[in-house]
Amino acid sequence: MTKMQISLAAAQVHLSGILGAPAGSPSALIVALPGGTLTARIFDDTIPGQPSFVDTAAALGYAVVALDRPGYGESQGITAGHTTFDGQIAVLRLALAEVWQRYGAGSEGVVLVGHSFGGLIALGLAASHPNVPLLGVSTHGTGLVWQPGALQRYQSRLADAPFVVPVFNEQSPSYGPAGLWAREAAGNLQRSLAPMPMAELREVLGFPERLRQVAPDVRAPVQMTLAEHDSVWMTSREALEELRRLFPRAPFVDVRCQRFAGHQLNASLAARAFYLRELAFVEECRVQKIASGRGA
Repeated sequence: MTKMQISLAAAQVHLSGILGAPAGSPSALIVALPGGTLTARIFDDTIPGQPSFVDTAAALGYAVVALDRPGYGESQGITAGHTTFDGQIAVLRLALAEVWQRYGAGSEGVVLVGHSFGGLIALGLAASHPNVPLLGVSTHGTGLVWQPGALQRYQSRLADAPFVVPVFNEQSPSYGPAGLWAREAAGNLQRSLAPMPMAELREVLGFPERLRQVAPDVRAPVQMTLAEHDSVWMTSREALEELRRLFPRAPFVDVRCQRFAGHQLNASLAARAFYLRELAFVEECRVQKIASGRGA
């Protein structure tokens, strides 16, 4: 397995990330996008002593590029226009083509993975029909119906400042009930935090409307995972069914609830169970492409 920090340029924006790759040709290339106030490190450095998502995927034969979205990592100082929803899609379409060219050789195609706002961006990328062989898109912590008080929490952070500075709090509802996440992961989680561009926060406030806008144009398989104890999105049976109905053009849609977890699934004790389900979806998307090529 190879693991390294990477850097690439897209539309004159320099993006940073983490590459994990198996020793041989990968079965598929996973491009993972973190949520708001988080860097790509969240996919690689969570619970000490346990394999991360990057490690788990590479060990099972997939290449993973966890990418800092525009406004994070090396691109933290870019203009506000690049950090809006449309601005990020424009940059990431170019970045995705570059990532595929560099790291996708020998694989069946790309699966996009995204957390929270990164999941909405992943769906927006899929809806834009990027110039790569897109196998599927999987989101976690990306929902449609706000939990009571969740929208108001985001609204309260609006300001004239260019960034929202995150404050790590072990009592944050994002991590779920106290017994369901690893306290020893606190240091790693804190190192994964980064300021959120204020322009991105304004886009977050219109999250459900944007999701309804892009979903009908997604033509790849979709998986959406919400945590049992999600502090942002409703996870009732009705809310999950409403999500499923958003994607009329997707070949198949799986919407599920991850037990024993909060909004930040990578920090939960159920993280490994979550990773394996993510990768099972990636494998199903890979098999679907192979089967369709054989006339199945």
